[in-house]
Amino acid sequence: MKRIDYLRPPRRRRTVLRIAADPRRRHLLGAGVLAVLVLCGTVLVELVRFEGARREGVALSEQLVQADADTVRARSLQRDLERLRGVAGRIETTRRAVLANASEIAALGNRLPPDVWLTSLRVGPDAIALEGRGARLDAVAAAMSALVQVPRFTQARLVSVRSDALRGGFDYAIALERSR
Repeated sequence: MKRIDYLRPPRRRRTVLRIAADPRRRHLLGAGVLAVLVLCGTVLVELVRFEGARREGVALSEQLVQADADTVRARSLQRDLERLRGVAGRIETTRRAVLANASEIAALGNRLPPDVWLTSLRVGPDAIALEGRGARLDAVAAAMSALVQVPRFTQARLVSVRSDALRGGFDYAIALERSR
């Protein structure tokens, strides 16, 4: 059985007190305390630097997420821009075709004799189909020969002609073929 004397201080405490009391050993104790303080200071500085690096890493991660979102948005806008450029190109092509057709139609209207008029017009890629009325049959024939004189057309073909007894005059249908 082991006996413990609680009145006696433990040996460790006596050793520290002896070192502190001995003037020759105080510099060792001071050096040890100084080493511990320097080590604690170094650890504190590294912890502060680590926390700063962690915060910077979080900020950079947030910037990266924002940059990824901006990239997705920019790609979406780029696709929209390309789509709109395609639409603008098709609109410009259609506008040119409409202007060309409008000038053709105006030229056709200018060539018609005064007693012949148009009631409908269908524009196709190779031909234009005209329907209209004329006061006399020879006026319809004159209209056909006048329409062939328009520069973009090579041939006028009479599709149908019939007399309109109720209103008087003639209804006609002509197909104008474009030159290639």
